[in-house]
Amino acid sequence: MKAQRCASPLQAVVGVLEGKNSKSPTLAEATQVLMYFDRLQQLVPFCPKDQPISRLELIQSVIDYICDLQDQLAASPEPKDETQTETENEEAETEDDSVFDEENNQPAT
Repeated sequence: MKAQRCASPLQAVVGVLEGKNSKSPTLAEATQVLMYFDRLQQLVPFCPKDQPISRLELIQSVIDYICDLQDQLAASPEPKDETQTETENEEAETEDDSVFDEENNQPAT
């Protein structure tokens, strides 16, 4: 579904406030929007799956779910820097591979 552009943003806002729509959606567009609403209802864990809810309730549930996910991301500990961890692992392997004879400070044979 393509968005229609107005000559000025003020025209768009006034048109929306007055309830004007330049064209009505086609049957295919309306069907596609309903399909996306159904898909959202199935994806969001807080939405009831077996009973219909209003579009406003569905959108509010989606917003709440996104906020919960953002809170979880903010609360989770920061992962270590991958490049630093790889460098430390390589250094540890190098130290383990170089076995010296303690008496002569020569590599063991």
